Parts: sequence; C-alpha cells; structure tokens
Amino acid sequence: MNPNNRLRIATRIHYGLLRHMGSGIDVGYMLKREDYAREVLYVCEGSGDAELMSLARQFERATIEQEISDTRAAGLDSMHAPLDSMWSRSTSFGTTRAGELEIGAAKRAGKRWSIATWWSGSDSVH
Repeated sequence: MNPNNRLRIATRIHYGLLRHMGSGIDVGYMLKREDYAREVLYVCEGSGDAELMSLARQFERATIEQEISDTRAAGLDSMHAPLDSMWSRSTSFGTTRAGELEIGAAKRAGKRWSIATWWSGSDSVH
C-alpha cells in the first residue's frame, strides 16, 4: 500500500471540484479529519460527475487499505484474535491447562484435588 495514495486522490478531488464547482477543498484537512472527508465524498457522489464519483470510491478504498496496513504494522491484526495466553493453548469445555497444572501440583504435594475446590476458587486443597 502506497502511503501517498490518499494524498494523491485527495489532490485530484480538490482539482476536480475546482473544475466542476469552482471551489476546492483543504486536502490536508481531508486527510486528517474523517468527518470532513466524509462530507467531501458526499459532495463528490452527489455531483453527478463520473470522475469525482470514481475518485470518491477510490479514496474510500485507499482509506480502508491504509487502516488495515496501519493495524498490521502495529501488530494488531483485527482479523484474528491473538492466542498468546497459556490457557488458550489447551482449552476445552470446563478444563483448562491451568487446572491441569493445579492437579499436578496437588498430587506432588500428596493432597487430594477436586473440581469443586478448583471451581469455587478455594485455596485449600484437601
């Protein structure tokens, strides 16, 4: 994804609106403010001009691509939840890896372990 893509499209929208309506836009403000960009895109869509309507769709796509790229660059891929927790590696209904570790510790200590004790969160192992 070219980071200057949105800038290029917004600049083309500016000049297209200058030609079509006699008034341009603040390109920098469009890139920074989502609400302003949305209004500019509404004007482009409502203009009836095929080039402006196409540029509006291109800007929307470029914005989505930029958001995805920024999210991935930050290591926060929104399409997949991270499974970094120990319990998430071996989880089944009602049993977790942490529970297995507690059972093993209780057996090594010579104590009796019960699911009721674990479920209630009680520290006392019989």
